[in-house]
Amino acid sequence: MSKTENKLPIGTFFRQKREEKGLLVRQVAAVIEVDQAIISRIENNDRLPTREQVLKLAGLYDLDQKKILSGWLAEKIVREYGDDPYAPEAFKDAHAQIRFRIDNKKGRDKA
Repeated sequence: MSKTENKLPIGTFFRQKREEKGLLVRQVAAVIEVDQAIISRIENNDRLPTREQVLKLAGLYDLDQKKILSGWLAEKIVREYGDDPYAPEAFKDAHAQIRFRIDNKKGRDKA
């Protein structure tokens, strides 16, 4: 499983940040407008938050959105494909394709 910058699964990392801020699950749930059960499932690593939830949690905890989104996306990919023996080679190919698309988009945006 991919980890956030501090080597924890993203749900555990978010729980740690909530506890550091002294917030209750119900308070976090109210701020990001979800049920308390969703926060509990995220923090117990039973489910990944959505991109929107990650952004809201990152904002609430004053975290670097780029790093958190990168870790979240990596964890999402690993959960889905991490046990596939072809995944490492496929990820190399996907990396090249994604880099190509991003570079082409940057070129179009400048024009």
